[in-house]
Amino acid sequence: MKKRLLIVASFFILILPRASADEGMWLVNLLDKQLFELMKSKGLELKPGEIYNPEGIALTDAIVAIDGGGCSGSIISPNGLMITNHHCAYGDIHSLSTQENNYLENGFWAMNMSDEKPIKGKSVTFLRGVSDVTDLVNKIIDSLDAAGPRGLFFMNKVSGVIEKKYESNPYEKSLSSMWRGTKYYLYFYETYSDVRLVGAPPVSVGAFGGETDNWGWPQHKGDFAIYRVYSGADGKPAQYSAENKPLVAKRYLSVSSKGVKENDFTMILGYPGRTNRYMSSFELREKFEILNPVISGVRRSKLEVWKKYMDASQELRLKYSDKYFGVSNYTDYAKWENLCIDRFDVIDVLESREAKLAAWISAKPERVAKYGSVLSNLKTAYDVKAEITRIREYFRESMVRGAEFVGLGQRFSGLISALSRAKIEEFTLEDELIKNFNEIALKTFESTDFEADKELLKVMLRYFVKEVPQSFYDDAFVNLLAKFEGNTDKLADYVYDNSVITSKSRLENFFSQKRTPKDIEADPIIDIVKTTGIRNYNRLEDSLLKAVNIDPGTQRTAYVKAMYEMQSETSNNIYPDANSTMRLTFGEIGGIKAKDAVYYHYQTTTKGIQEKINPNDYEFRVKANYESALKAADWGRWGQNGTLYVNFMSDNDITGGNSGSAVMNAKGELIGLAFDGNRESMAGDVYFVEGYCKSVSVDIRYVLWVIEKYAGATHLLKEMDIK
Repeated sequence: MKKRLLIVASFFILILPRASADEGMWLVNLLDKQLFELMKSKGLELKPGEIYNPEGIALTDAIVAIDGGGCSGSIISPNGLMITNHHCAYGDIHSLSTQENNYLENGFWAMNMSDEKPIKGKSVTFLRGVSDVTDLVNKIIDSLDAAGPRGLFFMNKVSGVIEKKYESNPYEKSLSSMWRGTKYYLYFYETYSDVRLVGAPPVSVGAFGGETDNWGWPQHKGDFAIYRVYSGADGKPAQYSAENKPLVAKRYLSVSSKGVKENDFTMILGYPGRTNRYMSSFELREKFEILNPVISGVRRSKLEVWKKYMDASQELRLKYSDKYFGVSNYTDYAKWENLCIDRFDVIDVLESREAKLAAWISAKPERVAKYGSVLSNLKTAYDVKAEITRIREYFRESMVRGAEFVGLGQRFSGLISALSRAKIEEFTLEDELIKNFNEIALKTFESTDFEADKELLKVMLRYFVKEVPQSFYDDAFVNLLAKFEGNTDKLADYVYDNSVITSKSRLENFFSQKRTPKDIEADPIIDIVKTTGIRNYNRLEDSLLKAVNIDPGTQRTAYVKAMYEMQSETSNNIYPDANSTMRLTFGEIGGIKAKDAVYYHYQTTTKGIQEKINPNDYEFRVKANYESALKAADWGRWGQNGTLYVNFMSDNDITGGNSGSAVMNAKGELIGLAFDGNRESMAGDVYFVEGYCKSVSVDIRYVLWVIEKYAGATHLLKEMDIK
């Protein structure tokens, strides 16, 4: 347990600035002396200033957040090469792919800079500094509180005041809260928006094993892709231009070809998204009993519909692959998270923690006055809203996040009120509102198959009418349902066969003449859309909570602050939840005793790929030239004793957002890219289970072999500093 606390505490090192409030300095000194000593004892060969140095250049200057968060990456050449996961690049590769040039299936490699593909909307963000502004933020909050009641965007106002005080600083500013407002840090960022795709293996390499292996071990994924960051001629961020130059990197990571062995020191720098290590047992029980079962059940049904059509047509596989990929990942996560919550008795663990919290609160009258009712209030709130939470989640998954033409129907319905506000009684395709909607509709026709989406609606309607009481239905939907005697399949057929927005030709005909808002309202899809509003669900929850006079958000904040205060008094090893700011975690290479009589080695090899290859299973199908390369076993300088290693495991503490993060050795050299967790770790966002929570990474030697021996993109290796 001691090892676990120290390891995850290291997640907090990079939040703290070098010079700030006294308490911040004290924490920094503590981390420098204790955690860095521990890191050194595990093998670290760097000094603190070589990892993060606000007054100089350090490893953190090579680490980026991609698209503002969601994935991490690292700069690996002086000319702005950036590496991340293939699954982080999946959407970009998909967007560039056509039936004629299917980069998703065949891979993409730019053999010179002129071939690199600009990605619209792509960005990478560098951390340029951090400042502890807790005292200043609290003064601003007190000042604004004195001026009147807090509104919906209260913290936006606080951020605005903070940013104005730092307006002389040339970088972007972002105010982040830790422990639900116990601490505040201002982050300074620099974002580059000219980012171009350089190389990516085919999906059969990058996502080998697909859903079958997802969150599992052993894995054999070549989960990497390479971009290049460009700047203006002055080296500063600039919008895309053919005249832009490759970024001259302040710092880039050296690449190690030495490989890894058991108990080697590892550290990961990246931008983890969200953890909930301060979640109450009441909130976790809601997730375990309601949210996860609904999500995994409904989304799996959605995926089954898509998979049926994808397996039948290469055209539809390309059309739906990015959507499928986006939905499937969390669908599996919800399932495995519940299995781990149950296996490791996580709810019981949190209840035990809350028993200690209750005893700590009751020990002093001032604590009782401040936190005495928090636990009972949380229990009451979650008990009161349990049923409406379940109903609303079924509604969201089936109707809001269900069929795509229903989503388009919501936009179609929105035109009615938009036209009314604009006082437009008649409209044509020339009107700006209509023109914008038509462009969205045309994109929907391109990305959505009519038959697949109609079948999806049928499946989603079955969930909706079974799990959501009729009291939540709009009258129009009730009448439509009655028209077909409750047969939702016939209802879906009628709507999709008659709506103007489910057919390109019908929509063109509809907009070929003057129309009125009543013409929109007469469309049958509107009768479905009218029942997709969420206000009735929220109103009922609000009324239930108002009846017991409890605001769950306020109580959650009080709970986290109480936990923070208690842990501050009893332990030095306290750390905030991940919140998409840069973090560091360190650990060791090692395998796992997954369950009784089952031990997994910490490395996989190309032999495992060959054992799994199955030409009759899309997830395990590979290109003929790739299979030939494996059989040739020409590993070059990337092999070790005649073996090429593919993936490895370590006990670093990561979560979503860490995808693509640089995994480094004791010298700060790149040895791999984090891309997954193991199925035994799926409760890790709430509770880190020592010995079971692992980070799964692609070995950088396998990446380099794919680049050199399979893709022949040797020019990229020449840019890198390979040790």
